[in-house]
Amino acid sequence: MRITGITRVRNEALIIADTIEHYLGHCDNIFLYDDCSEDDTVAIAREAGGDRIQILQGDFWVTNRLVEETRHRGLLLDRVRTETDADWCLCFDADERLVGPLPADPIPAAVGYRLRLFDGYLTPERRDPYATGPLADLPRKWGPEYRDILMLFRVDAARYVGLDRREPIVQGEIRVADTRVKHYGKCLSVEHWEETCSYYATYFPERYKRKWEARKGKAIHTRSDFDRPLFSWEDLLRTPTAWTKL
Repeated sequence: MRITGITRVRNEALIIADTIEHYLGHCDNIFLYDDCSEDDTVAIAREAGGDRIQILQGDFWVTNRLVEETRHRGLLLDRVRTETDADWCLCFDADERLVGPLPADPIPAAVGYRLRLFDGYLTPERRDPYATGPLADLPRKWGPEYRDILMLFRVDAARYVGLDRREPIVQGEIRVADTRVKHYGKCLSVEHWEETCSYYATYFPERYKRKWEARKGKAIHTRSDFDRPLFSWEDLLRTPTAWTKL
């Protein structure tokens, strides 16, 4: 099967080269929407992707994130639909890394697959900021909570509508794949944690604002955000009885 990756990014110069290299190992090509980055994200992504990446650039920053992030993914999916012969689309964020292969032989009836995503955490003993190299090798602890996210879906069965849509709307059967996802959004560095808190506390509705405002100054964890023990990645995979769905 042919897979095109889609991702929307802003100011990801630190990790974008590794992101593109990682996902080109899973996708035939990538369509990237750059949301008015103020750093070298675009240049680095273009160099990393070569002729296997197409980049769309936003003209101006819009503060209504609930509308914009859905719109960006919709634009990308439309490009995939009209400019490629891809059967499947993989929607990923720059700070996510797949562990294990994607389904090689999708079930004919399935129109999408959810991938199981776990959050990484900065801890007292594993708090050095990410600087370079494969992000997937960054030593972190992991919470046992997971989200099953619709990341892989048939191009002709999906559409993005509504507010703050990470997942598309699809018509048909959705399966859960064995692929796991490491999410580094909370654990790149203390500085990045604070930037993330400020972003959500500034640009998102009240239910987000309160949660992320309360997280400022609390980058280092001894337990997860849901007050559960943290695990090494290896121990987490060996202890599925500890996993909790969010």
